[in-house]
Parts: sequence; C-alpha cells; structure tokens
Amino acid sequence: MDKVQIIEKLFFYIVAFSYLILPLSFLLTKAKKAEVIPLVLAIYGLVCCAVLSVYFELPKDLKKIHHTVYTSLEYVVFAFIFAYNIQNKQIRKLIFWVSILFLIFQLVFLLMTGYTRLDSLSIGVETILVLIYIFFFFYESAKTTTTQYIYYHYCFWIAVGILIYLGGSFFFYILFEKLTKEQVDTFGNLTYLAEGIKNVLFALAMFMYKKHPMRSFNQKQESVPFLDMI
Repeated sequence: MDKVQIIEKLFFYIVAFSYLILPLSFLLTKAKKAEVIPLVLAIYGLVCCAVLSVYFELPKDLKKIHHTVYTSLEYVVFAFIFAYNIQNKQIRKLIFWVSILFLIFQLVFLLMTGYTRLDSLSIGVETILVLIYIFFFFYESAKTTTTQYIYYHYCFWIAVGILIYLGGSFFFYILFEKLTKEQVDTFGNLTYLAEGIKNVLFALAMFMYKKHPMRSFNQKQESVPFLDMI
C-alpha cells in the first residue's frame, strides 16, 4: 500500500467516525426519543458510521451494493427531514411519491447496470432532488411569518450542511467514472472535507433544535419574515 492510499484511508475513516458526532450530540442535548429529528439524525450517524467503516473490508463485487445502500440511506434521511419541515401538504405528498420512484430506480439501477466503482447517475439524481427540496423549504420559509430569525431554525443548518456537502462533491461524483486513479486521489479528499463539515452542521442543528423549540416558529406575527442575516 503506497503513501497516497494510506492518506486516503485515513481521511475516509476520519469522515466515517465523524458521524459519531450526531449520536453524541443527541446525548449531550439530552434529546428525548419523542423528538423525531434529533433521533433520526442520531440513528443516521450510527448507521453511516457502521456502513462506511466496513467499506474497505468488502469484496469488490459487494462495493456496488454498498454504494447503492449508502446513497439510498442518505437520500431517505434528507427527504424525510425536509418533508417533516415543509408544511405544504401537496409538496409533502410530492416528496413521498418521488422518493418511492427514486428508491425503485435505485433498485433497478443496481440490478441492471454493471458499474463496479460508483453509482454516479444515482448520486446525480439524488443531488437534484434534494436541492429541489431545499428550495421548497426556503421558499416556504420566505412566505411564512415567524417570531424567529430563520437561522435559529435547526433545518436551516441542515440545509446549509447539505448544500456544502453536495456542492463540494457533486461534480466529482458525476465525473467519477471518467477520472483517472490519480485524479480521484487528488480531488477525493475534498469531498471528505465537505462531508465532515456537513456532519458538524448537523450536530449544530441538533443543538439549535433544543435551544429554539419548533413551537416558537409556529407563532404568527404581522411583520415580514426575518430572512436577513444581518
């Protein structure tokens, strides 16, 4: 194993174990099992840590399944969080049915394709769908009057974390099949950085969830929503 591979594995495992920040934050905030989002994030962190930590131990043939499982898990968690926070029932139904179609697509993609490196197409579709959900969340927030600044809303930090994560990895994953091994080694570590930042912001979101209960965002007032960051 050369030096580059050792460094790559080191960064990979750092990111994998960074997911443990989420269950740790769940415990530190003393969140209750009835608090859905903190619980979902804590479970997400534990499962992702477990799934990623065994990646290099898997046979080559199983890595394709691993990619699909990880992408599907990530999508389901992101879609659930935004569906949970978007109040418009039609959009929530849309997210539900689109998610069903995406998971069916994932299964068909797994059975029909012969890719052994990375499911770039699935990641591209996932990214576009999640970005649309983030747009719906911010659009609805802009139309809703509240007594709190939007950056007090825990989902704001989840959205920012996902935007950094997707923005830092989208083109890398889309072009992954066309990259040489040297290019993958060079640019791959940047995606680990974006993913680590995402996990930190998710942990911050859990603390914001505890500090600013959702009921404060449901109180109506006549002034315009506080969407400025000043």
